[in-house]
Amino acid sequence: MDLRSAFARIESQFAASANPRPRSAAPRSAAMLAKVYCGETPASFSCEPKVDGVRVIVTADLDNRSVTFASRRGNPIVSLDHLSAEVLDLFGSLRGTWTLDCEAVAGKGFFNDVGEIRSTEPALDARLWVFDIPSLAGKEQRARRKFLCDLFAAALPVPTSLLLIPSLSCLSPEEAFRVFTAQGFEGVMIKDDEAPYAAGIRSAAWQKLKASDTVDAVIVDVVEGKGRCVHMAGHIVVRLGRRFVRVGTGMTDAMRRDLLARRAELIGQTAEVAFHCVTPDDSLRHPSLVRIRGDK
Repeated sequence: MDLRSAFARIESQFAASANPRPRSAAPRSAAMLAKVYCGETPASFSCEPKVDGVRVIVTADLDNRSVTFASRRGNPIVSLDHLSAEVLDLFGSLRGTWTLDCEAVAGKGFFNDVGEIRSTEPALDARLWVFDIPSLAGKEQRARRKFLCDLFAAALPVPTSLLLIPSLSCLSPEEAFRVFTAQGFEGVMIKDDEAPYAAGIRSAAWQKLKASDTVDAVIVDVVEGKGRCVHMAGHIVVRLGRRFVRVGTGMTDAMRRDLLARRAELIGQTAEVAFHCVTPDDSLRHPSLVRIRGDK
């Protein structure tokens, strides 16, 4: 099949009327959100890797040959502007305004990702993992996925910085989690094959299962908080090898007051800290206090 025929087939599949253009683009400030996976799956679902990057909504005005990149809240992400030509190439001969829902990564780890992608300078090594197309919000998940597969298959030249997220429908969420985390992804997304794209809604049609682990670390400081946390602990500092890690979540207000009151007693004791992954500089991603280990 030649390129012209491929795009003609894509347009005809989703034409709601004689005009093949999407009725409107998804709101720039409203992306679909996921709930935490609790063991229950939809009747029909697929699993995708969860990428640890920066959420990006791409809006492509194909008639005027312009592309914008924004956060899920609508803030411009100018560091990705150099990818505009590749986005336009992906859509080929389609017309109208289209949106892509993506996760942007750059560098070798999350902290590099955030710094480079939120910079005003071009993130030249950035990649966009494309996982949905909000322009087809009324279509079910499996139809939107097929559209993206056809779009990438027909694209010439082949995209190098735009990547279609893998999708598996033959594994349980737990099995997919093991597969994707072994490949270096943050976790797994479980998606209802029959659900539409619900912009701005945290829906059970999307569920997330992320990697987590715990580590024991020695408390070296308890730091008083500011604002609403004044007169209580804002965070504790633990030593992890040669690194010092701030842990500021996982604590109720009562725990925070107790930690600050017992500051002198707690320094030198062991804290159990949960985290999602170890960063490239041997720190912890999303550290959270589990408990003070009285047995160590």
